[in-house]
Amino acid sequence: MTRIVLWVADLNRSAEFYKDIFGSSDYYLADGFASVAGNGNEVLLHLAPEQYRNDVSLGEDNPIKPVFAVSSIESARQVGLAHNCAFKPETIEHDGVVYLDGKDPDGHVIQVCC
Repeated sequence: MTRIVLWVADLNRSAEFYKDIFGSSDYYLADGFASVAGNGNEVLLHLAPEQYRNDVSLGEDNPIKPVFAVSSIESARQVGLAHNCAFKPETIEHDGVVYLDGKDPDGHVIQVCC
């Protein structure tokens, strides 16, 4: 299982995005925290302190890029569109696995694969 902790500016928006990317039916939500799991992945979302909410992601400069298993690259693209998140148009294939780079609602660079 892939598990990562991410700081986010909008807990509900990010939880909904990851729920849809993972194909989950629900997620755990508490004050300032959410856990979203599915398809062998889990993301632990922490609400960033208010003074840092505009800067929770380093975007392209972030040294970490989590990779999440998904059931379909095309479904992940559609989820991205539905959540106003960008995925690159091209995929990468290596050893029979297809990878797609994109960004989550907070601008964290992520990769999905199947």
